Amino acid sequence: MNQGFTYILIIISVLGCISAAADSTDIHENAGTRAMTFLKIGVGAKAMGMGESHVAATDDLYASYWNPAGLARLQHPQLALMHNEWFAGINHEFVGFAHPFGSAGTLGASASFLSFGELQGRDREGNETTIFRPYDLAVVLSYARGFGKSFAFGTNAKFLREQIADESGTGIAFDLGGIYTFSEMPLLALGFNAQHVGPRVKFIEEAFGLPFTFRLGAAYRTSSQPFILTLDIIRPSDNDIAIAAGTGYTIGNVLELRTGYKYKIGGNDLGAISGLTGGFGLKFLRFQIDYALVPFGVLGLTHRFSLIANF
Repeated sequence: MNQGFTYILIIISVLGCISAAADSTDIHENAGTRAMTFLKIGVGAKAMGMGESHVAATDDLYASYWNPAGLARLQHPQLALMHNEWFAGINHEFVGFAHPFGSAGTLGASASFLSFGELQGRDREGNETTIFRPYDLAVVLSYARGFGKSFAFGTNAKFLREQIADESGTGIAFDLGGIYTFSEMPLLALGFNAQHVGPRVKFIEEAFGLPFTFRLGAAYRTSSQPFILTLDIIRPSDNDIAIAAGTGYTIGNVLELRTGYKYKIGGNDLGAISGLTGGFGLKFLRFQIDYALVPFGVLGLTHRFSLIANF
């Protein structure tokens, strides 16, 4: 077994089949069978702090992940940056820019980069070889447009690359999302997002499907809009259905406190506490800074920091 294939198994274990770390025999039949599983890692501290429940509430540049239709809600050009300090020395970065063009819609471009740091390569006999730096990359082009005050539509086109030692795999994928706001109840919205739709990706000698995920959700805001409640149903192709709920409360249009919970049907693999998230956001002039704390059970706590700048 060569070093590249060995590391493929490591990535699959961490990102696509993490349930193997728990004492559970009820593992989904498709767990660990998908390529580019880094696509399942959410971006933006705001949504993560609300339990990953944001498909109908997203309204900033991070909508390119949660629901590209949310980009139609942008009023000004935005720049977004995120740093995700994950476990085991893994870092996840995001950068993006979007520009609304009135009735013509909103265009955006973004990139996500997942770095595993330096790893020691070994040959088939276990002898040390060279140091290598595996990574995953997604470059995304987004477009969204509103149709009246009720409906918005958005789509992403993504170029994907995974590099492990001397081996690499590339692919393309698409997202399709929509948000409907009830005209008679303007504080209630429904949304959907079909993520990671695309052809199989070949890595070395085998081809793997992408981690297709379908999200359906609702968001409700109070009339004065300091309070928001969200609920999402998440159906991945390689794991069980999950239900996510989140809430946020804004104080003085400056500070927003958030919490949420994501529950996988059949139980969270890393314990009940692993589904609980929390965080806060601060608005200052044209800037918004967000933080989210996301526990991963025995793997420890992870921290997300994100920034939005309006122009």
